[in-house]
Amino acid sequence: MILAIFYLLLGVAGSASIMYFCGLYTTWYWYWIPIVVIPATYVLLFGISLAILFPFAKMVDIDKEIKKPSKIAAFLVREIDFLTVQLSNTKVKYKGFKQLSKKGEYMIVYNHISNFDPMVLMSKIKRLICITKRGNKKIPVVGGMIHKAGYITIDRENNEEGIKAIGKAIDTINNHQASIAVSPEGTRSKDLQLLPFHPGTFQIAKRTGAPIVCVAVKNTNMIHKNFPFKRTKVYCDIIYIMYPEEYNELSTAQIAHRLHGIYDQYLRA
Repeated sequence: MILAIFYLLLGVAGSASIMYFCGLYTTWYWYWIPIVVIPATYVLLFGISLAILFPFAKMVDIDKEIKKPSKIAAFLVREIDFLTVQLSNTKVKYKGFKQLSKKGEYMIVYNHISNFDPMVLMSKIKRLICITKRGNKKIPVVGGMIHKAGYITIDRENNEEGIKAIGKAIDTINNHQASIAVSPEGTRSKDLQLLPFHPGTFQIAKRTGAPIVCVAVKNTNMIHKNFPFKRTKVYCDIIYIMYPEEYNELSTAQIAHRLHGIYDQYLRA
């Protein structure tokens, strides 16, 4: 959000300078200039920022294990995600996030219907590390940044890799480095139907004692369809928080079953 405000201020300053120094402010029909200059400046600066970050991200060895996440990289990832959501002509309405304390770590789970889902979460929650598929670390600029930020990759076809990823997530919470965001479905639902939850995912909560925050995301699947001419309204709601005293006596399969039912009921409403 910080970079977005900075870009906006530069756009306003640029359009105001053009209007003033060219003497256009005296004639009403030149008032379209700020409408064009401000968003154009926003987009231009975003592109320049990515170009500047490209060589640095390229030098990151994504195969090298990150023991301590970079706060600078985490900040840049959050800013890039926020700017991307804004530039996609999307308005996100958040609900229930005031329940989250700024202190302490959480296991945040969400239904997965679009690649924008983690971006929407990262735009709202600080100190958040996502579990993501391995291929995302090969994306130019973003791949290197999310690796430095401590994102944990998982190979859905490799059970051993999956166990290792869960272990890293547990260490991240236990070391008070960040909260963890993961989709218990394991992959994106292409038909918007809620997929079965993988019970193993909830080992993160069982072995850390972190509250399980259930976030429901709606309409992110429409962003690429509506862009650029139609604005997309996205809803990101915390629908339930399961605390340790509720899940301690449950198995991971029971947790998965109970939370899947909560999501299914909410998304069908």
